[in-house]
Amino acid sequence: MVKYFSLLLAVFLAFSAGPAAGKVSLDVYGQAYKKVTIGVPDFKTETPGRPRNDMNELLGQDLDMSGFFVVAPRSLIDASMIAEGMDRKDIRFEGWRSLGVELLCKGKVQDNDGSLALEAYVYDTSDGTLFFAKRYRTKREEWRRLVHRLADDIILAVTGEKGIMGSRIVFVGGDGRRKEVYVSDLDGSGSRKLTDYGRISLSPSVSPDGKYLAFTSYREGRPNLYVIETETGRQVWANREEGMKISGSWLDRKTLAFSHTSGRISTIYAEDVESKSRKTLFQKEGILTSPNFTPDGRKMVFVSDMFGGPQIFVKDMVSNEVKRISYAGTYNTAPSVSPKGDLIAFGCNAGGGLEICVMNTDGSNQRILTDGGINDSPQFSPDGRYILYSSKKGNKTGIYLMLFNGENKRLLKLIDADESQPRFLP
Repeated sequence: MVKYFSLLLAVFLAFSAGPAAGKVSLDVYGQAYKKVTIGVPDFKTETPGRPRNDMNELLGQDLDMSGFFVVAPRSLIDASMIAEGMDRKDIRFEGWRSLGVELLCKGKVQDNDGSLALEAYVYDTSDGTLFFAKRYRTKREEWRRLVHRLADDIILAVTGEKGIMGSRIVFVGGDGRRKEVYVSDLDGSGSRKLTDYGRISLSPSVSPDGKYLAFTSYREGRPNLYVIETETGRQVWANREEGMKISGSWLDRKTLAFSHTSGRISTIYAEDVESKSRKTLFQKEGILTSPNFTPDGRKMVFVSDMFGGPQIFVKDMVSNEVKRISYAGTYNTAPSVSPKGDLIAFGCNAGGGLEICVMNTDGSNQRILTDGGINDSPQFSPDGRYILYSSKKGNKTGIYLMLFNGENKRLLKLIDADESQPRFLP
């Protein structure tokens, strides 16, 4: 077994079994790490000869997308290995080890009267110990979410933090004349419109509890700012003042920070969308936009042109001190603060192109994560381990997911249109 950095493992057991403590662990916060090789043979069913390979294929895709695993190719798994049983005594672990497999996931599916049950077992092939076991149940039509839950639990067992494969995102989709806000599972299933105005809607932002969606829309002919209930579409607040209003981020479950530019004056406001009370956070001539906050709410990160081109600044919300923190390049924009409070992701002008960069929250240690295309709108995942962003390559704009260190970039397949401005839905 390859030796990994020490990390406490969580072992889940939802039905009678007596697994020994697993030996596989993974340091996912280093700049580089070795991935775990996992085997995912076809899940068995009560009907002989009809395995649920759609489920194990999706599980393999999820684990691959996570960036922490190498999924053993199906072409290497012979018929005798697929025919093995679920119990430890029925598995020839030496055969799996010979393929380089370190963890082995076995699954058994029961499909009765529209209800789907899955028993999943993950073994450490070094000694055959049961690393993880859990039983899942859901409606038949929700089988994809069941598989995402299993993937996230395996990621939790190996890395110490739950995965994001069951996440949903909101994003802007459409062409130059019509853009709507969509919601979708991370794998592209369940895509649907949250707006349907036949105009341009952009800059979506979701409250921390997922209840409210804020966005700017030209639905009434000019760029007004709206807040609706995410699930029902009911409008709860709108700003129709003169000028450009752009959603930023949420300070809490009901307080939206947004920028408003009218004439030469820009203002960042905090608005309680339920009580309709407003507070001015910052105001000056020129550009003020993209307010974002550290997890403790003590500092506001934003974009301003107060020293020339757009750069990233931090305002201490207690002392009111304002400090510039981006200095590389002439154009830095769209900051996103990690929920861990250690990094800021942003769009940076690097060598003439727009790339995704990260830096420490004091502006130090800036580094470029992308290479080519027009890259924009980064956002950290709720666990801080991933970054969503949009990238235009050629004539197509798509949404990508990568690890916080720039590794394991994956293009998400959502809708058949240009896609941009992605945000995780809590």
